[in-house]
Formats: sequence, C-alpha cells, structure tokens
Amino acid sequence: MGIELVEIFESIRAPAIEVPAKPVYAVIPVPGSTSYFLGKDAEALPCLLVATVDKPGRLQPPIRLESLDVQFDLACHVRKERAVDQQGTFTVIRCRSHDLETVRYFLSVCETILRILGDDPTRAGLSSVVQRLAAIFQKMQKAPTRSIDGLIGELYFLWRSANPVRALNAWRTDENARFDFSDGDVRIDVKATGRRSRVHTFSYDQCNPPPGTLAIVASLFIERAANGMTLQSLLGEIERMATAQADLVFKLHEVAVGTLGASLNESLSQRFDVRLADSSLSLFDLRDVPAIRGPLPVGVSDVHFRSDLSPLRALSIQALIDRDPVFWDLLPRTEDA
Repeated sequence: MGIELVEIFESIRAPAIEVPAKPVYAVIPVPGSTSYFLGKDAEALPCLLVATVDKPGRLQPPIRLESLDVQFDLACHVRKERAVDQQGTFTVIRCRSHDLETVRYFLSVCETILRILGDDPTRAGLSSVVQRLAAIFQKMQKAPTRSIDGLIGELYFLWRSANPVRALNAWRTDENARFDFSDGDVRIDVKATGRRSRVHTFSYDQCNPPPGTLAIVASLFIERAANGMTLQSLLGEIERMATAQADLVFKLHEVAVGTLGASLNESLSQRFDVRLADSSLSLFDLRDVPAIRGPLPVGVSDVHFRSDLSPLRALSIQALIDRDPVFWDLLPRTEDA
C-alpha cells in the first residue's frame, strides 16, 4: 500500500473525554481503504480500527497484554475531523504504550496487517493475524536471546540475498537450529562483529556439520554509523521484498522480536554502516575453521570456542554456486558472481 501510518497518526488530535463509559476514537480513514481507520483514544494511544466484511459471529474474548490490547466487535463512536460523530462496530487493536519506539513499531506492524488482510478483511483472517500480533508483543517482555549485532548481521544477509523470500524460508527453521540458514544440503551461519577482526564464537556442531552438507560461515563487520541504516528500516526493506508472503512477514517480526525481547525499543533506532558490511562480507568453509574435531568425550556437550578466520582463504560466491545452485538464491549478489 505504501502507507506511512506514523505520519497519519501524528496528525490526529486525541478526543476530549466527554462520557467516560463511551469509547470514542478520533480517527482518519486509511487512504485507499474503506475498512480501516487509524485513531487515537482519549489517552492519545494509537489504535487501528478494523471493520470486517462478514457478519459478526460468536464474540471473541479480548486480548490484554502489557503493551497491546484487542477488543473484537466493539461498538464505537468515531470522530472524524470536521464531521459529526458516527457509530460503528470495529475490532480495535490498541498499543498501550506512549513510548515513541514502541508506537512506531506498532504502526509498522499495522502496515503489515493492512497488506496481509487487504481491503476486505474477514473475521477469521483478522483473528488469525491478531493472534500472531499478540504473540509478537508477548515476546517483547522477555530477555534478549542474542546480540543486536548478530541479528543485524543475519538481517543484512537476508536483505542482500539474491532471493530474500527463499532466504526467509531458510532462516531460523526452528528455535534450536544449529545454523542460521538451512536449505537442502546447504548450511550457512552468519557471524557479525564490531571489532574489525574475524574472531568469532562457534559451536562444535557448526564446525562438524552433517556429512553430505555444504556448510559455510559468512563473516562481516557491523559498526554503528550516525548516518547509517536503522534496524527498523532494515526490517522494513526485507518486509517489502516479501510482502506477498504473509507467513514470512510475520516470521520476520517473530524472530526479530524473539531475539531482542525487551531490548527491542532501544534497538530499532540503532544505525549501522551498510558500506562496511558490504565491503567486509567474506565466506569461509566451516570445515576449514580452526576447531575441535572428531568425537567428543562421553558426557561432554554444548561445546563452544572462539576461532580466528583471518588466516583462511575466502570462498568466491561463484565457486559456491558451482558446488550447489541453492547458493545462487541465498548468497548476496556481487559483481564477481
């Protein structure tokens, strides 16, 4: 749709509290749609009001989380600028936080909802989307599971890949995946560092990949830059590339929020140097990485170690494509490929 909900939201004046028991929302119709209104409630909190095209059925219970609540089939009074109040029945999706980054993230996910549901949202489709949205906001209350540099490295790799949709399908195939990307016989792990040295932490399993697989590590440098790309912009770029794939768009947000957890708000505005990432990306065979090889002693598991890749010879993208065509889609495209 190409709609910037943040700009619309900022132009809305919150309604005055006239009758406390009456839910009143100051709204602006989402451009090009008859089913969606963006609004503010009396607390100036952002709300997306959705009118479904099918008739109401069994009333669904509301959802209430720390930063999000949803009320289905709510009788509302909507106040459009320079117009009398109107009544209607809507599903109201509300962000319960005044934090600027949380609001911006909420509105960006609302843009995703609009693209996924289209202009004729059904109750079943809306319910499914709302449940996934709630799962994302639940993860925002948990502790981070990985560093922001590691996530930016993986997202950068996705963004630069020749086929981002296929790369998204291959990314984090399950929570316990040993490699960041897995497709057919190809395994790829992305290692990002801000220290300008190719010293990374590996697991024993990564450096001893399954027989018959082609396993590589993508090493790159991630550094902050005042004029660089923000994490939020990076997420938006990838989302637009996969906009027709609803499950993948939600997977993108689920993994990102699941990784950053409660640090999401402060992370979204972090900027990184794209040019440095582009110039520093190098690919190495995981079987060449200095590592512990062979069987582990009985009773020993979850072994990790740090390895220096600087003495290793980097692999060319074309050489990897020649070994397995899957690399054609997954690897970033450069002039020599």
